[in-house]
Amino acid sequence: MADPSSKTATGTIGKSEPRPLLTVAEARERILARIAALDSEDVALTEARGRVLAEEVHSERDVPPFANSAMDGYAVRARDVAQASAAKPVRLRVLGEIRAGAAPPSAVEPQTALRIMTGAMIPEGSDAVVRVEDTAERDGTVEVRVPVASGTSLRAAGSDLHRGDLLASAGRVVTPGLIGVLASAGRVTVRCVRQPRVLVLTTGDELREPGEALGPGQITNTNRYTLLTAVQEAGGTVIDAGVARDDRGDLADRLAEGREADLVITTGGVSMGAYDLVRGLLEEREAVDFWQVALRPGKPLVFASVGGVPLIGLPGNPVSSLVGFELFARPALLKLQGRTDLERPRLTAITEEPLQNPPHLEQYFRGIAWHDGDRIVVRLTGDQGSHVLRSMADANCLIVVPLGVSDVAAGTPVEILPLGPIA
Repeated sequence: MADPSSKTATGTIGKSEPRPLLTVAEARERILARIAALDSEDVALTEARGRVLAEEVHSERDVPPFANSAMDGYAVRARDVAQASAAKPVRLRVLGEIRAGAAPPSAVEPQTALRIMTGAMIPEGSDAVVRVEDTAERDGTVEVRVPVASGTSLRAAGSDLHRGDLLASAGRVVTPGLIGVLASAGRVTVRCVRQPRVLVLTTGDELREPGEALGPGQITNTNRYTLLTAVQEAGGTVIDAGVARDDRGDLADRLAEGREADLVITTGGVSMGAYDLVRGLLEEREAVDFWQVALRPGKPLVFASVGGVPLIGLPGNPVSSLVGFELFARPALLKLQGRTDLERPRLTAITEEPLQNPPHLEQYFRGIAWHDGDRIVVRLTGDQGSHVLRSMADANCLIVVPLGVSDVAAGTPVEILPLGPIA
């Protein structure tokens, strides 16, 4: 971990000069520099969605493996219907029917046709399919009312994939479409980066579970539930360490469970109060890389290690915790999985409301953005207090006001970080 001389971002340089706060970008870079992609494992296709490939995947066969029909209709020889028209249809003898999954009963000979279903194998002798809409069948013959060129409505063998084709490179995120391609190419498993195991620990004597009666000074532990689901949404596997009380022994015991994890995320106990024990315990072990970031909400953020495992200590206020997760923990989780798209793409919107910001901080307001013609407009979700969790629940974006900016007038372009769909 870092040497003691650079132990905290808000310690001292020498004995008198305050160390400047890290910017959001600097803090994220410090965290990501300590994160590397995990090892790999074989994953069943049914479990691979959202995972990251750890191998190049090549097709094991031609797809489709045989020429087949793209339409319900009749397999014909194109030369036999070259002169067909509605006024002078061509009449062909129907030899039988080919269903998908069955072999053709016979070959197509001159002046004959085979009734064929979509996906069925093209019979020998045929080089085109006439759509059923362009025909009429009666008394064992079919009238063809349009000409078709050779190759019409045929899917050639190997027209999708050839044996040996590169289907996907390592680092690609597995999507439902890619899973279908992998299945068609003969794969039943695929090698993927392992999902990170994430220890989630909330702290505080005041925390109670949902549904429990609340006594004086007690609150519901919302952070436990928001972080568990945020980790899962980002592709992590949760190790739920529960709640550590404001007791050093209990905290140390629960943090020790982190040796089984790839990342530890805590919430609470990282500020400057007498019972903010997380930071103090980590600093005693000289395990803190930095604490405090030039950020609102979420200034008291700790990055450290416990038993050699990276630890991100988020603030206890619920909005601060989720904003910190979005800016720091989510990118770390994605990098552990081998992803390269570590941050969501940012957009420009027009703010409907004025925004005020302490210029020494980078502020993330909770907003609702929508499309208005060819532009995006955004407004606040209401009260922006870091304790107002509804402001985060109602938001589909974060509105970014950068360092050095104190006032943003209504009607001004702002940067937004989308958290979900923008209508």
